[in-house]
Amino acid sequence: MESVCFGVSFSTVQVRRARDVRTCMRQGGSGISMKMKSVRRSGMKGKSQTEIDYVQVEDPQYDAYKVDSAVQILKQGGVGVIPTDTCYAFACALSSRGGINRLYSLKKTDGGPVKKPLSLLCRDLAMVQTYVHSMDRRLFKLLKSTLPGPYTYILPASSQVPRMVMEHKSHRKSWKRKEIGVRIPDDPYAQAVLEGVDEPLLISGVPLLDDSMTLACNAFDIGENWCNEVDFVVDHGERPWRLSTVVDLGTSPPTIVREGEGDAGIFVDY
Repeated sequence: MESVCFGVSFSTVQVRRARDVRTCMRQGGSGISMKMKSVRRSGMKGKSQTEIDYVQVEDPQYDAYKVDSAVQILKQGGVGVIPTDTCYAFACALSSRGGINRLYSLKKTDGGPVKKPLSLLCRDLAMVQTYVHSMDRRLFKLLKSTLPGPYTYILPASSQVPRMVMEHKSHRKSWKRKEIGVRIPDDPYAQAVLEGVDEPLLISGVPLLDDSMTLACNAFDIGENWCNEVDFVVDHGERPWRLSTVVDLGTSPPTIVREGEGDAGIFVDY
């Protein structure tokens, strides 16, 4: 069975073909191998069991329209991979029960519960305000000054966040706090997808191989070949694995849960 190995060598954007996943993954640079075979599409409407939409983009000024197919798949309950300002991420529409179940399944790589909450990717602050409890002026100014950007803020979730996200069976024994992480990406393609879907995306970072910057995409890397479990990929080339800075704003002072690309020093005097 033919595989499509997509991604970027450090010198050029290219689509590579290989007959075997292992052969594909051994080629230089960072890349993902996608076997073109039947995949599950729970909740998808009118889409063939053998289709995986692969979209390669280079310049948002000219080709942002190419994400339209990804937008339509997300609206139909699909799951895919999109670029963000930190890394590639699995994504599904927040309103899709089928998509949410599939996304949590993708994260259960060790057969156990999902250990960390997933986050919401939002288009703007107005969207954020819909899905978290009311913010005071000081908190609003903080978010406005740092977003879009590489920050994930943990805030009390509003009733607009689906209950199954907060109480999903895959994680309800791991965490029980009624809070949600929210992000606004500083990435034109992620913003184009959010604009088209017109609702938050539930996201989680795509895994890497342990010893490289190569995206993991086969059974011997993560237990299941996630490439056979997604409906589309938006490929914007090499995307170094970077993490957002995660800040819990439910404590006083704010708690830095994880230091990443965002400057954690700005919260010292908050």
